[in-house]
Amino acid sequence: MWNDDEKGQRRPDIFEIATAYENGIGGIIRPRTNVVVNTNRLWHGKGSTVSAFLATAYDEQGKKVDSMKGYFLEPEVNYDSVKVAGGDKAIMYGTYNVIPKKELEERINRTRRKNGEEDVNLRYEWYVDNVPGRSGIAIHSGVNGEHTLGCLLPGDTLEYNDKQGYTIKNSPATRDKLFKFFNNYGKKGIKINIGF
Repeated sequence: MWNDDEKGQRRPDIFEIATAYENGIGGIIRPRTNVVVNTNRLWHGKGSTVSAFLATAYDEQGKKVDSMKGYFLEPEVNYDSVKVAGGDKAIMYGTYNVIPKKELEERINRTRRKNGEEDVNLRYEWYVDNVPGRSGIAIHSGVNGEHTLGCLLPGDTLEYNDKQGYTIKNSPATRDKLFKFFNNYGKKGIKINIGF
């Protein structure tokens, strides 16, 4: 599952990892939802954390109907402070719901109205929900660890340089493809499994 990159460094092969996940290796989860996004954290350091992901859509009988793969870039992981609000670190590993902006806005605004506060309008389309100690964890486009305070930045290619560490490529296009996948298949729920 490893390839040598242009610098001779060992790198996991995303296609072999995705196939391994589909074959049940790596603790794949298949809860009663239509979409499951399994991630595997591959690298940590220089201000970022990189995960390979495989998003799989299932029909009502649990049969796979479609999938897509890519990478997520997050801020650097620090398991001592992942539950600190605004901690600017990758989120804690675990399984979470992915919910649309409208659902989260309605929940937040119900509480705000009870307290006599104005409604909020969230910025991004999809959010990772119920992350311990954190809120507003979105999936949005970006390039490097500086573009996120804990959010997931999708892309289809990675690049490494000594100055910035890892950067993600084609993020807007991958984000749009992932959101289309969620909209097409995720009506009965979306789960994301953030691996180590």
